[in-house]
Amino acid sequence: MTEIDFKDFWENEYPESFPISHELKWVYPHRWFRIHSLPNSKRYADSLEEYNVILNRQNNLINDLIGEGTEIAVAFGMYTDDLTNDNYKELADFGKFQKIYSIDLHQERPREYDSSYFLDVFVKIEQWQKGKRNELLKAIADDKIRAMFICPSKQCIVAPYDGGVDIIVESTEKRNQIRHRYKEWLSNRDDLM
Repeated sequence: MTEIDFKDFWENEYPESFPISHELKWVYPHRWFRIHSLPNSKRYADSLEEYNVILNRQNNLINDLIGEGTEIAVAFGMYTDDLTNDNYKELADFGKFQKIYSIDLHQERPREYDSSYFLDVFVKIEQWQKGKRNELLKAIADDKIRAMFICPSKQCIVAPYDGGVDIIVESTEKRNQIRHRYKEWLSNRDDLM
């Protein structure tokens, strides 16, 4: 897959949704689960040791779900009210990403979004390597940026956020298997199971 192929891939595989990570749990609840990045559901790291726990958990989880050397799309969705914006500069620390398209959120969902509000979708195709994306994972853990790791061959989306990771897999059965494997990292809240 190339960056240009991403839009067609997304529309074929996830036609009910936009590539907006925090919405996927509502669109695919039977394939979704969430783990926490720190023990006791702590949201933010306060020490180097806690950052190491976050990076260790997330790298091991992604490696388990996707596998070393497997092709992934790293996707960012950045909100803007200006189609000619330069918000891609925020991605410079994480590599060269290609802007794939802009979604007019007001046109698509007028009840939810004000006029002139867009989602710019940026993608980079690469092979997953454990530890390679630690700076990105740390920035996500600090709520500085959002990104998803999408693996077409495994039908898997890994969407870290500040506090944990949302995962969408290919089926309810697969979700239940993986959720059981990571039961110590799950939330105690019934609505996040």
